[in-house]
Amino acid sequence: MEKKGKQSEESSALFTHQLATLADLEKFKEQMLSEMRRLLAGGGSQHSKQWLKSREVRKLLDVSPGKLHAMRVSRQLSFMRIGGVIYYDRADIDKMFATCKTMAVK
Repeated sequence: MEKKGKQSEESSALFTHQLATLADLEKFKEQMLSEMRRLLAGGGSQHSKQWLKSREVRKLLDVSPGKLHAMRVSRQLSFMRIGGVIYYDRADIDKMFATCKTMAVK
């Protein structure tokens, strides 16, 4: 019996010297969940990436690789090439949307 008492004492000693308690982990979980909810609700859209790759722009504009290439060639959409990767400025895409927008007739 003396051994069992000593073992339980040692195991409880491990729990008293933890770096993170169960309450700390629960608090961390709640903070992570609330941050994820905020990001999914659109709160993180203001921090979107400035430079987008071709596949991201194609998905955003819902265009084919050929159409995106035609937009580059016609200078409808500005770009920057670094190595073999083409990047597009998010502000240029927003500006293109603003200039291509037509006014609705009332």
